[in-house]
Amino acid sequence: MRVNDDKWNVFAVLKRFFPFQLISSHIKNNLFSLFFWMILFLIITERIGSPFGIPLLFLSPEYLGEVSPLSFAIVGFAIGGFIMGFNTYSYIKIGAHYPFLITISKPFLRFCINNSVIPLLFNVVYIVKIIQFQKVEESADSYSIFLYILFYLIGITFFLLFSLFYFFPASKRNSNHFNSQSLKPINSIIHKREKWYEIFKREKHKTSIYFGKNLKLMASRSSTHFDKELVERVYARNRISSSIYELLTISIFFGLGFFNSFKLLEVPAAASIVLLITISSMLFSALHSWFRNWVYLILFIAFILMDFLSIHTGAFNYKSYAYGLNYNAQNTYSMKRLGSLSTNESINEKSLNDYIQTLENWKVNTNQTKPKLIIINSSGGGSRSALWTMTVLQKLNQSIKNGFNENIQLIAGASGGMIGAAYYRELLLETKIGKQKLNDDEFYCDNISKDILNKLTFMASTNDIFIRYQSCEFNGYSYVKDRGFAFEEQLHNNTENKLNKSLGYYYPFEKEGKIPTMIFSPTIINDGRRLLISSQDLSFITSSANNNSSFENVEFHQLLRNQKANNVRFSSILRASATFPFVMPMITLPTIPEVQLMDAGIRDNYGGKTTMQYLSSLKDWIKENTSGVVVIQIRDVKKVMNDESYKNVSFLDKITLPFGNMYKNFPKVQDFNQDELISISKNGLGFPIDIISFNLLESRKERISLSWHLTSEEKKKIHDATESKLNRAALNELQKILN
Repeated sequence: MRVNDDKWNVFAVLKRFFPFQLISSHIKNNLFSLFFWMILFLIITERIGSPFGIPLLFLSPEYLGEVSPLSFAIVGFAIGGFIMGFNTYSYIKIGAHYPFLITISKPFLRFCINNSVIPLLFNVVYIVKIIQFQKVEESADSYSIFLYILFYLIGITFFLLFSLFYFFPASKRNSNHFNSQSLKPINSIIHKREKWYEIFKREKHKTSIYFGKNLKLMASRSSTHFDKELVERVYARNRISSSIYELLTISIFFGLGFFNSFKLLEVPAAASIVLLITISSMLFSALHSWFRNWVYLILFIAFILMDFLSIHTGAFNYKSYAYGLNYNAQNTYSMKRLGSLSTNESINEKSLNDYIQTLENWKVNTNQTKPKLIIINSSGGGSRSALWTMTVLQKLNQSIKNGFNENIQLIAGASGGMIGAAYYRELLLETKIGKQKLNDDEFYCDNISKDILNKLTFMASTNDIFIRYQSCEFNGYSYVKDRGFAFEEQLHNNTENKLNKSLGYYYPFEKEGKIPTMIFSPTIINDGRRLLISSQDLSFITSSANNNSSFENVEFHQLLRNQKANNVRFSSILRASATFPFVMPMITLPTIPEVQLMDAGIRDNYGGKTTMQYLSSLKDWIKENTSGVVVIQIRDVKKVMNDESYKNVSFLDKITLPFGNMYKNFPKVQDFNQDELISISKNGLGFPIDIISFNLLESRKERISLSWHLTSEEKKKIHDATESKLNRAALNELQKILN
């Protein structure tokens, strides 16, 4: 029999090629799995997540403080887990569409091999991107890059082999599960060795060319006459085995969460992200194995039920706590109470007099008749702002010899900048009380820039998003652990436990004027108000005389009068001010109704609003006792970038800009508003105000991740930024003002 020439065209071959048939089936019936692959592809190609440094977590993963072959091996192990999850779910979802699989030995293994097009393509692209990034961005040598790739592949291979060993016993020809009578429909068409091209000598049926034993191309027999009931029985058995494997794997992953305090389990954040994706896909796969297409309706009903129960019973309503607060006692949160706090003249007057005493003590410590009152405004921006703030303050301490630190009275800002400032202030305090001498050692910069994301993401994937089953104690109270707890613990580890204190610990030192006052202003997400937090009572700022009629600012101590507010863990306050959406959970306060706190940057990313309210409240004392105010802005992004440009609006832009504008232009809107506020206030305050800005990013082309993880190259860029032309000019101007 002669093969017709038209049967040998490329399209005919591709149409019968089993790996390509599987891709077609994925597109038709398995978009759920393809969605996760798309996410990973977009990450490694830096199409999504670049501003937040997510691609860098994959291209330069860090483990135990360094990028190493072991860190890549762990990421490889995690991706191997995802690949097996993908294969398992795909086998359950679309395997039954190819009945010939039940006639061959080790069907699951054969399925995995032929289902490798997408995983192989991903790994090729990923390895190319690793090589490019390590060469260009990290200046790694060829030998190091070779080890990274080798260990990455070892990690993948180890997980794949480990998983497949489970399947081998159940991957023999599936007909072995049935009695001799049931075998007849299958045994009659048991696969015989046949060259792949023999398929074209037969009539056209639903047949496939697949990779068989030893990766040889083989042709399947037609499956059109298979007993559908028998095929379904076979795959029902496979679904049970697969779901058991998935649930076992998920249980192991969750079990690892019990040991998250061990430093060895602070795996690279990329591995935790892949782990989270794998758990999600496996959970869905296991549910689909049992409930088939009913799973969508079941999940929808479960979601609605969980939402209902969370509102009416508190179930599933996971809370993130400010450690140290008493959640057994609750205070009312209402317009009536906020109004009563703001208009309580006796409390407001006492607060003002107390803080004026703080200013008097500060003035004495400066040893100047009329000192310059220095205010530090530090912007949010994750680890880059924390490191940038520490770097700038060290630079100023080194360059200005006439009592720079003594003249700082207030620090305000948001997120990472306030964490860096808090660490600097702690070192300053230890110098004042004789524990150590403040210096400009890069050791402290290294500490504040250490990775926080690894521990945070691992906690999220194993003990947070799906289920919270661990607790901790602080000041005699018990709290549930979550990724917020992981953030605080890692921050303490990075900074030698120096910030592991209560808020009230700093009260006497601020009161005596030995260290600057820090004012935190996290956003109350329920109504958009700001919660002003300090070790001292700030009622003089939130009083009706300085607050608007809507009581925009809420005083922390007065709101939580019954919760021992000063006992709150200082790192919880730092976290509340740095709660970027979804990365960390919103802190719930012990109020009725409960209110949640989010990043201070939502309302005041640069500390300008807090600063002007502070100056307005204390203007009489400042005018009488100082020679003026110097506001030092430590910004992660320059107000107007050097290469600021605009483009014509496309059709797609018209659709996306209304939404993107809300995020993209958010910091600019704050700048416009605060510049206007400062301009109006300058004339009315009665004393000079000088504003000096130190900017990290001056051009849109510069890239440093907005994340809690920095690469070695990013750290170097931040360190070198103080020597830019504009920042050197700012330093010279500041020296002239203070001298």
